[in-house]
Amino acid sequence: MEHSISIDGTLYEIYPYITLGVLHFHAEVMPSDDAFWDHMKNDVFPQVLREIDGKNWGDIKGIKGSRACYKAFGKDPGKHRVSSEALIRRIRRGDELYRLNNVVDVNNLISIKSGLSVGSYDLDKLKGDIVLRKALPGEGYQGIGKDILNMENFLVLCDEEGMFGSSHSDSVRAMVTEETKDILTVIYCFDDETDLEVLLAYAADAFVEYASAEICETCIIKG
Repeated sequence: MEHSISIDGTLYEIYPYITLGVLHFHAEVMPSDDAFWDHMKNDVFPQVLREIDGKNWGDIKGIKGSRACYKAFGKDPGKHRVSSEALIRRIRRGDELYRLNNVVDVNNLISIKSGLSVGSYDLDKLKGDIVLRKALPGEGYQGIGKDILNMENFLVLCDEEGMFGSSHSDSVRAMVTEETKDILTVIYCFDDETDLEVLLAYAADAFVEYASAEICETCIIKG
């Protein structure tokens, strides 16, 4: 992959557990098939509901660390929900998940299974090196399906043109569409409990099975 990815080292002065799991792959973006949604409804949703039964949101693996990170950087996780928590809340309520495309749907599968936020981005829309840093006062972007978001104090992925992704909500600039071929998926991990190597292997297999992905590389980024 032409883009190097790093984490701003000063973030660790505020919160110690910040790691990114990265996948680079090629895929043809299209609607997910029935086999995928059967797997979600028959296997994934029941398993997740069993695992979170009786637990507070701050005690659920994956969500727990993300909430702690938000608090460390001055964001209220009850007001600004981690994207993985928002997905799992929909499942707990019995709401249907949005059906977008095979890449984003698998992206959400990984997030639901792990409790971690996951973002997928069109690499052809990104320029230069990528860094995870804290957004400054006044910085924001248009979220997918949302208005302009104030991203101050969120941890954000940035390229040479500015911010494009976070564990809260991604921007429209690098969103995956049917024209996307070259894809970067990032797992935002804010705990020391998740085995990212195992999760990356699972994620790669899921993208191959349900999005016919050609995996180029996977790696783990730490400061």
